[in-house]
Amino acid sequence: MTGVELRVVSYNVRGLRDDGAAVARVLRELDPDVVFIQELPRVVLWRGRAASFARRADLLYAAGGGSTGGTALFTAVRVDLREVQEHRLRRTPGLTRRGLVLARLEKDGVAFGAGSLHLGLDAGERARHLTDLTGLVNRLDLPVTVLGGGLNEPPEASTWTRLASQYADAGASDPTPTYSVARPRRRVDGIFVRGAEVTSYRVVDTPDVRAASDHFPVVAELLLR
Repeated sequence: MTGVELRVVSYNVRGLRDDGAAVARVLRELDPDVVFIQELPRVVLWRGRAASFARRADLLYAAGGGSTGGTALFTAVRVDLREVQEHRLRRTPGLTRRGLVLARLEKDGVAFGAGSLHLGLDAGERARHLTDLTGLVNRLDLPVTVLGGGLNEPPEASTWTRLASQYADAGASDPTPTYSVARPRRRVDGIFVRGAEVTSYRVVDTPDVRAASDHFPVVAELLLR
C-alpha cells in the first residue's frame, strides 16, 4: 500500500548556548519535514531570532519560543502550514512556564496534526500538563497526529506511560539514551504517533551532535496512509 513518507525530528537545543551552527548543520543533514524544538531562545527579539535560525537550518519557523517557554515548531518548505496555535500551560509557582505548539499540516495532499511539547521537572505538573495538552490536541480532530518533545522522565514513569497508551511510542523498542550527551544515561525525549505507521526510529549521534547541545536528537520515519 502506498502512502506519504514523513520524517520528523525532536531536538532539545539548550538555548543554542553550546554551538548553534552545529545545531543547524545537524538539522540540515537530517532534512526533516517537521522539527519539534525544545529550549529555543525565548528572550530579546526571540521571534526574529527563531526565524533566522530556522533559515540557517534550511527550515521555516512556524511558531513558538518566548510565548511557549522555548517550545517551537519548524517545518520544511515541502510541508504546507494550514493552522498553528501557541498555548501556555498552567503555571506552577516557582517553576518554568511551559507551553505547547500545535499545527495542522499537509504534505502531498495528506493532512496531519503536529504538536511540540516540553514537560517540566515536577511529576505532578507533568501529569496535569499531559491532561491539558491531550485536550488541546484532541480538538484538532485529525486522524493522524504526531507529537514530539522532552518529557523529563523515562518511559517507565507514569506520564510517559499515559502518553504511550494513547499514542505509539516510536522508540519503544530502542532504549538508547537521549540525555545527556556527556553522560548518556536516560531516555527522556520521544516521538509519539497516532494514525500513521512508524517505519524507523533512531537516536542521532555524530560529532556535530556532540558539539551542538546536551541532548541527542531523535528522528522517526513515518508512513501516512
